[in-house]
Amino acid sequence: MAPRCSVQLMVDLLHAKVGVPLNTPNINTASWEDMAVESLGLTEVCASLEHTLGITIPSEEVFSTNNIQELVAFVNSIQA
Repeated sequence: MAPRCSVQLMVDLLHAKVGVPLNTPNINTASWEDMAVESLGLTEVCASLEHTLGITIPSEEVFSTNNIQELVAFVNSIQA
């Protein structure tokens, strides 16, 4: 079974790739804007997710998400 995307994986990638502090309040539901995550940073995170999970993530769909929770749900829906 392929590994699943999780909130913790996303938090770790956002911290490593974009510098989002691990102690960000409400990190699961904070908006990309609130976390200062721009499109380039989100693209880097998704590239890492693709490599880690062995999947292709359509970028246009990624940019329609607003936060970690939505992105995790989207990634897991395309893995199903």
